[in-house]
Amino acid sequence: MPPALVRSAAAPPTATARSRCTLAGEILTANSGFLRLLGFDSDIRLRAAMPRVHDLFGDHRDRARLEEEGVYQGLARDEVRWIRSDGSSIWVRIRVVAAPEGRSGVLELEAEDVTGRRHLEAKLREAEQMQAMGQLAGGMANDLHNIMSAVLARLDLLEEGLFTGETEQVRQESAEIRRSAMTASQMMKHLLSFCRGERLELRPVALEEVVLSTLRRLRPLMPDNISIQLVSGSVGKVLADPEAVRQILLGLASNAREAMPGGGHLEIRFGVGGIDREHLHRTGWGVPGDYGVISIEDTGTGMAPQAVSRLFEPFSTSRTHPAGPGLSMSMVYGIMKQHRGFVEVESEPGSGTIVRLYFRLANSAQATNQNEASHPGTVEAELAPPHRNGNGATAAPPAPLVSSEPQGPLVLFVEDDESLRRVSSRILRSQGYRVEEAGHGLQALERIRRGPLPDLLITDLVMPTMTGLELVATLEEEGFSLPTLLSSGYGPEFLLQEGESLPDHPFMAKPWTVTTLVHHVRELLKVQQAQA
Repeated sequence: MPPALVRSAAAPPTATARSRCTLAGEILTANSGFLRLLGFDSDIRLRAAMPRVHDLFGDHRDRARLEEEGVYQGLARDEVRWIRSDGSSIWVRIRVVAAPEGRSGVLELEAEDVTGRRHLEAKLREAEQMQAMGQLAGGMANDLHNIMSAVLARLDLLEEGLFTGETEQVRQESAEIRRSAMTASQMMKHLLSFCRGERLELRPVALEEVVLSTLRRLRPLMPDNISIQLVSGSVGKVLADPEAVRQILLGLASNAREAMPGGGHLEIRFGVGGIDREHLHRTGWGVPGDYGVISIEDTGTGMAPQAVSRLFEPFSTSRTHPAGPGLSMSMVYGIMKQHRGFVEVESEPGSGTIVRLYFRLANSAQATNQNEASHPGTVEAELAPPHRNGNGATAAPPAPLVSSEPQGPLVLFVEDDESLRRVSSRILRSQGYRVEEAGHGLQALERIRRGPLPDLLITDLVMPTMTGLELVATLEEEGFSLPTLLSSGYGPEFLLQEGESLPDHPFMAKPWTVTTLVHHVRELLKVQQAQA
């Protein structure tokens, strides 16, 4: 082994790596720990190979910083990459110690090898990336099945319109298909970004500008009976992808709208917030520090603690309104992981829901100043619903429960995806059935309790507030007995907890066609009539 690579055995493994250098960066001395760190057996060999501190740095930008800022300021960095005698790289944390007594113009520095820790952190980030990708893909899969079910159903209606020469019906169905395809395309873009290891384009952005631009797109999507209030605090720039943040906000607002079928209040607040060690110990997540925070609070139905605890699982996420680029909560989680930020949810049944998004501040020094100014500088703005004219361009979405004129058997269709719910109801009404709609299980439960009892219940399995399985279980506990058709992009077994069993009801997998839907309905009603 060449003498330059011989490791010194004189110092114990725990010896602190220390070196002295001039203000110009010339290395004067190095102890055994410093020599072992860099793979040299003497400070003479070290100074011959790397006469200046500048030569230790593996990144040319770090070397340039030393030249520009001076050695003392330039060394005041948390962690940097150094080059060892054999050409390999190590990561070190540097601490500049005051000059020894009587040695003016001399700096003493300590270096700690953090290479192992950084490798572990990199593996952890990779594991978190894979976990986030799984959450994102799982959440998207069921959404895509909803989209494809709606597309297939509308294609059947489109063909019917072409055959009968109904031009307006063809135009409407074509527009809905195009909208569904664009939503699916946007979702796949996010999924491919994860699979390829691509990252969002994070850059310093003004949080206020992103929120305000999103509100302009959000207001037309909300009905008149939901008021929106913006509470803006003083906050600097955060590291974010502006379009991704807009998509998150639109998706969360759509979730809030679905949770307030009878109207309510939506508050969007932004400012600087902190995560401290007490929060870390209490919740088990987060990195202490200051963040740019956006909170979205609604006065909707809220969720039970068990629902909140499973909210980011792909099989129990809430769904969003198809008119905008809505995202399920597992997708929100995945996007925030790409931002290296956090998402927090608070909710109680009957008390609404609060979702907080934590973004890293672009400048930590700025964050300290902004944190002090965020509270007294709060500005509130009430956003009144716009005037609605008669042309239907900005009309509010249909009510969660809609009844047609009495015709045939009564079907209660429960589905949180509004596009799929609308087209399914149209199909069933065209077949002579009376149809009522519900956006989630709790709405359906309340409707059934009020009566009259529907002749058939069709319910999705993955919905906010109350899932299809929870709805069926509650109805059975309360003594209701009615034909039920379950539907989902996943089999019911994926939603079951340990010890639970599958419900004894027919299952219709998504995506389905008009023929499949009508066949299931006819068969179930035929069985019911035979048993009556």
